[in-house]
Amino acid sequence: MKIEKATAGSGTTNEAKRNIFASIEFAVRASLHEEYVDADFVHSILGKITAKSEDPGNEADVGYIKASLVQFGEAMDHGISTERLGDGIDGNIAEYWELLFDLDTGCWKEEVQDEYEASGCDLLIIDCMEISPRFRGMRVGPIAVDRTIDLFGPVCGLVACKPWPLQFTPAFARDRKALNRLKAPGVGRDEAVRKLRAYWSRLGFWPLGETGIHLLDMAQRGSAGSRKRGETLAGPASGLAGSRVS
Repeated sequence: MKIEKATAGSGTTNEAKRNIFASIEFAVRASLHEEYVDADFVHSILGKITAKSEDPGNEADVGYIKASLVQFGEAMDHGISTERLGDGIDGNIAEYWELLFDLDTGCWKEEVQDEYEASGCDLLIIDCMEISPRFRGMRVGPIAVDRTIDLFGPVCGLVACKPWPLQFTPAFARDRKALNRLKAPGVGRDEAVRKLRAYWSRLGFWPLGETGIHLLDMAQRGSAGSRKRGETLAGPASGLAGSRVS
C-alpha cells in the first residue's frame, strides 16, 4: 500500500534560488492471511521524500523517514498480549515497551500516565530520518515528521523517538561512503546529541527522564497544554546510550 501526501512546503535551494515543492510517499506492508498473529500489529513505515523545482521533470531525492506503528491496543482486542508484541518481535520496540508499559497490565506505566494524557495504547515510533545536505535548513524534515504523525499518529496515545546522530551509529561509522554522503557537522558526540535533542524538542517531543526517549502526547499535540520549550521531565541530555533518529 502506498500513500502520497504533499508536504505543502516550499523553499529555496542555496545553489539555484528556485522554489522547490517537496512531497513524501509512504509505503506500508500488511499481511492478508485470515488468522492474526503478533507481527500483524507491528507495521514498518518508509516515507520517501522527493522535491521538484519549477522546471518540469526536475525531481531530486531529498531523504527518507522510517517509522513503526505498534498497535498494542488492537492486539489486545484480538487476544494477543502486549508482552508478545513488545518483547518478541523487534529489539528496538522492546526497549520502548519495557520503559513505557506496565509489564503486568499491558497499559502505560503509572509515571507515564501521570505526565501524559495518552488515551490509547498504540505507539508510533519515529525510527530514523535523513535529509540530504542541500535541502537542510528548509524545514523539509520537520514537515515530513508532521505529515507522518498526521497520517499514522491519530490512533496512538504517544509518539516516541530516541534522538541520536546518524554519524555515531554503527551502520554509518562502518560505511565511509554513507558517512561522506551524510556530511554531518564536525562536532563531538555530546554536542551533536544536545543539538539533535533540542531539534526534536522544538517539534514537541520531550525527554522521559534520563532514558534517552522523547515523547509527543497526541492528546496535547499543538495545544496550549503542551509543554513549553525548555521544560523537560528531568535529566541531563548528554552521555546517554541511544540510537536512531537524526
